[in-house]
Amino acid sequence: MPRATNCRKPASGAATSPAPTCMSSTWKHEGIAVIDHGGALLDAIALHGGSREDWLDLSTGISPVSFPLPDFSPDSWRRLPDPALTRRVAELSRIHYGGATDPVITPGSQAAIQQLPLLARLARPGASDVAILAPTYGEYEAAFTRAGFSVRTVVSLDAAQDADAVVLANPNNPDGRRLAADELADFAHSRGSRLTIVDEAFADCHPEVSAVGRTGGIAGLMVLRSFGKFFGLAGVRLGFAFASRRMADALSEALGPWPVSGPALEIAAHAFSSPERIALQRNEIERCQSLTAEAVGKSGIPVVGQTALFVLLDVGDGAAARDALAGHRILARAFDHSPRLLRLGLVANAVEGARLASALKALKP
Repeated sequence: MPRATNCRKPASGAATSPAPTCMSSTWKHEGIAVIDHGGALLDAIALHGGSREDWLDLSTGISPVSFPLPDFSPDSWRRLPDPALTRRVAELSRIHYGGATDPVITPGSQAAIQQLPLLARLARPGASDVAILAPTYGEYEAAFTRAGFSVRTVVSLDAAQDADAVVLANPNNPDGRRLAADELADFAHSRGSRLTIVDEAFADCHPEVSAVGRTGGIAGLMVLRSFGKFFGLAGVRLGFAFASRRMADALSEALGPWPVSGPALEIAAHAFSSPERIALQRNEIERCQSLTAEAVGKSGIPVVGQTALFVLLDVGDGAAARDALAGHRILARAFDHSPRLLRLGLVANAVEGARLASALKALKP
């Protein structure tokens, strides 16, 4: 399969707002390198044509089934976020995730990632290097690079032992690699007060790997959780950071007052207070995962990694495969760091599954 650069003029009649000139893992906007995280549906339409209704967006690891929204109180829009509601959501999230202490509520886990260099230097004054278990989510490296850290990528915890700060995702994105909670806790404990960050954005359906309950007794351990992926509500921008009191207070101060909106807090309170609907959400994700696995299985393309919310395929040329799927109005995710690979999110129903299966079969030489 020849490599396709996907650099072209916007399709005739497509949206006229600026779009990246190439659908790669990174692109330039006004001279600044921007990481493509998937979900750029309007950009895909600008490049390839069609309408929203024509496209199947499988470029993110977000549940295709959204948790039902509550009836919002009028005050949630008119008033500043209520401190009592904030405390309630912190308590409910601690119970839901099994945390040792109430977390810091953040406007998405990305907001906490932006502050990690500051926290690393608080944990170890003069901290200057970070080890990142790779390949993984690109924003960890971006945040530390902006802060002047020396960044090294490693493939094992042993290779990261001496770093001032360590960052890893568990389960990992994009390959689904999982490390045992006990192994992570022992590693973080052995590093003393130096910061060890575990991003558990995809751990909701893999609770056995979570180290969130260990944060209270390990000074340098911070665990991040994402609300939007499991609940299918990524646009809410809501996350949680579990850490020692000192680290939590520093993160809270860095985020400033009212970092999370009143409506987002109401959504979280509603969701965390609905255990039966949470169980149904898990079942829905399992159903979607099964449909996606069936579609991929029919293609014969090797699966090289997965979590409950995405599957990673070895297609030989990820960029070319992504572009070919775009011709079928299916948006997928390729990676500059792993050019053979293609990541797919979950289909929502059998019709989408059949559509994906047909498009994947067309990729076979």
